[in-house]
Amino acid sequence: MAQDATAVERAHGEIKALILSGELSVRTRLEIDVLARRLSLSSMPVRQALAMLAFERLVRRTPNGGYEVTLWSERELAELYQWRGDLMALTLPARISGSELKRIARTQPYQQAIWTLLRTLETDANENLKRAALSADERLHAARMVEAEVLGDIEAELGSLAAAIAERGRRVKTLIVRFHRRRSEKAGLLRRQAVLRALPSNGGRR
Repeated sequence: MAQDATAVERAHGEIKALILSGELSVRTRLEIDVLARRLSLSSMPVRQALAMLAFERLVRRTPNGGYEVTLWSERELAELYQWRGDLMALTLPARISGSELKRIARTQPYQQAIWTLLRTLETDANENLKRAALSADERLHAARMVEAEVLGDIEAELGSLAAAIAERGRRVKTLIVRFHRRRSEKAGLLRRQAVLRALPSNGGRR
C-alpha cells in the first residue's frame, strides 16, 4: 500500500511538473499508457494521479473517458484572474521586506518573479489561503506564459505593483484590482494566445 501511495505521489508530481513547464500544453490529450511508460510506472498510479489533477482542475475528463490538460473558457479565465486578485489582497502581510520585493521584480523573469513574489507575500497567511492561492497560480500558469504577447510590458507593471506593496501606500489594493482586472478584461485574447502557443505540441487542436 505504501509503495502504491508513493507511486501515485510521484506520478502526480511529475505530471503536474510537465503541465506547469508547458511541456504538456493546454488541450494536450493525456494517454494513460503513454504516461505510464514515460514515468516507468504501471497504469494504475497514473490513472489515480490524473483523477487527483482533475480535482485540482489542471486536467479534465473528456467525453470519451480520457483526460486532457485543461483549457479554461474565456469566462473561467476572467473569473480566475479576479479571484487571484481577491486572494492577493487577503494575503498582504502586515510587514514585508520592501527591498526583497523590489529585487524579485527587478531581477527575475516575469513568470518566475510573480510566482516568487506571491509566495513571499503569503508567508504569514493561513494554510487555507495559501492552498487556494497556490491552486489559482497553477491554473493560471499557461495564461501567464502568454501575458507579455497580449499585454506588453508586464515586467514594468509588476515592478510598479511590487514597489507599491513594498511602500504600503494607500493605493495598494486599488493597484492589485487594476493589475488583475486588466488581465480579466483580456481573457479572450489570453486564451486564444495560449491555444496558439500550444498548437505544435497538442496535435493542432483548437
